[in-house]
Amino acid sequence: MNPQAAVLTRSRLTLILLGSLFFAPFIGAWVIYNFFPNLRPTGTTNYGELIVPAKPIPALELKAADGAPANVLPSEKWTLLQIGTADCDAACNERLVLTRQVRLALGKNLSRLQRVYIAPDAAAQAALVASLGDSHKNLHIVADAGAAGSRARDVFGTDDPLNLYLIDPNGNWLLVYKGTVEAKGLLGDLKKLMKLSNIG
Repeated sequence: MNPQAAVLTRSRLTLILLGSLFFAPFIGAWVIYNFFPNLRPTGTTNYGELIVPAKPIPALELKAADGAPANVLPSEKWTLLQIGTADCDAACNERLVLTRQVRLALGKNLSRLQRVYIAPDAAAQAALVASLGDSHKNLHIVADAGAAGSRARDVFGTDDPLNLYLIDPNGNWLLVYKGTVEAKGLLGDLKKLMKLSNIG
């Protein structure tokens, strides 16, 4: 064989080998994803319970303390939502303190998160504003004025006033936090989402 041709052949083989090494992981991943679904990774890194697929929140009829429409959902901010009762007991207040601390722990991103408490009616809202207003100045306490079947409890399907719902700035419900909630886990979710997102 011509020495020059041999060098050219060797160069081509080297190039093909390098190309194969580069594309092999992508081809392997595609094959596994499409033909071996049982081998797909199933673990997630989120702390809260992921809503799959994310659910757009329908328009809720919420009222501010002065009776005007409360434009808190959807918002241009991330929202931690609590659908509470007329009386915020010790467990409820502990949950509010947790969300306040987590918001403060966001540091420079704290303005990207709002906390919203939905009271069942205007009378409950007034009482909650009076009892919680001083200790939770950044908490939006709004009244649910929706008709039966379209109230917040109907939308989120909840009877637990301690559940926390995370809603993105586009109005999509992404995560729910039930039972015992640790500040570290909730904060970790928020930091990851805010880092990955340029909205809110």
